[in-house]
Amino acid sequence: MGKIIDLSAVLEKEEKLQQVADYMEELKNQFSELIQEYEDDGVDARKVDTLTEALDALEDAYDMVCEVVEDGK
Repeated sequence: MGKIIDLSAVLEKEEKLQQVADYMEELKNQFSELIQEYEDDGVDARKVDTLTEALDALEDAYDMVCEVVEDGK
């Protein structure tokens, strides 16, 4: 007989991953707004560039998590 898969555990993992993606999306939005505030305040361009690079990395991570979420559906 084949291996029995605990569907509740699989769903729980997928739900947790979706929750992480949702948190990441919220964080991206807040981070983007913060960068805009830095730009509006005339903060050193190097700092803004560094923060923008960090946001880009977060967006890449978010895209990867979303890809895994979609593959699970």
